[in-house]
Amino acid sequence: MKDFEEIKFFNKHYYKLLKTSGWPTIQIDGVQMHRISRFTPEVDALKKVEVLNPKPASLVLEICTGLGYTTIFLLKHNCRVITIEKDENVIYIAKNNPYSKPLFDNLTDQQIPCLGKARLILGDATEIIKTFEDEYFEYILHDPPKFNIAEELYSYEFYKDLYRVLKPKGKILHYVGSPQKRSNKNIVGNIIRRLKEVGFKKVEPVSEIECFLITK
Repeated sequence: MKDFEEIKFFNKHYYKLLKTSGWPTIQIDGVQMHRISRFTPEVDALKKVEVLNPKPASLVLEICTGLGYTTIFLLKHNCRVITIEKDENVIYIAKNNPYSKPLFDNLTDQQIPCLGKARLILGDATEIIKTFEDEYFEYILHDPPKFNIAEELYSYEFYKDLYRVLKPKGKILHYVGSPQKRSNKNIVGNIIRRLKEVGFKKVEPVSEIECFLITK
């Protein structure tokens, strides 16, 4: 592992860059933002990109940048990436995490990034997505926090915007986790129902990485 410098601070929430057997993860109020029991964070990110399998030169929207690991693997696919992160504290930690360096080395201010480059937008994805034109993206990697932390990113209204900005036959890789294990509510069933109500044709579970692969 590269030189690891512990980062932890309180700013409305308690943030910590946490050492793992692979790349570090980020912890907010004691909740880890990566799965680390089955895969290391970088393997989890790589598997998500492999399942989405974007074609080189594709324009990809990533929702929830985090430490930038999935962005880094998207860039290795020669994709053009627009990535959105709401939390300035998360970006601060990413800038000080050596494993996130390839993200910041490949940032651009271009409206539409060129091959292998990313544009980072700091803000609320539920508002920013409304600024994109219809059928703008070929792929979307939607990697939100758990349902109980960011319900708005699992809402009918947000899914409707995802549908609108995705090209016909475009694909979404949507992390959902395993909320059913901790709740009697039919959270996953309601997610599938909302996705189909807005018009998505296929919603296929990818249990290994706790995601859905969704086709417009």
